[in-house]
Amino acid sequence: MTIAVAYRPDEFGRAALDWAVEQSKTSGDRIVLINISRVEPRLDTGFARGNHVQSLAERLDADKVEYEIRQAVGENVADAVLFEAEQAGATSIVIGIRRRSPVGKILMGSVAQQILLDASVPVVAVKP
Repeated sequence: MTIAVAYRPDEFGRAALDWAVEQSKTSGDRIVLINISRVEPRLDTGFARGNHVQSLAERLDADKVEYEIRQAVGENVADAVLFEAEQAGATSIVIGIRRRSPVGKILMGSVAQQILLDASVPVVAVKP
């Protein structure tokens, strides 16, 4: 089985990854870390680059879990995460969530909400 992790290099992404690693250690599930850029990756602070990707790989190697890191560019982050998760054969998706005001959701949308509503597999939402 495969756990897809919607990852950003921040505390919310780390919380999702931490949960997935602990689950993988007990279940033996493979982890697919999905990192999506909405814009040019060099300008997107949510896109893991260079040393950060290397440190993720080193951490997952040290945790002795089977993993794959997928990075892509897509206008709609939620759709891109769901597509990558489906392509990887994910049996669940893990997302980090943050509190947003109703106005913030209207203006900025909610990637987490769209993933929760549109995913065809169970979604685990974790807080840091």
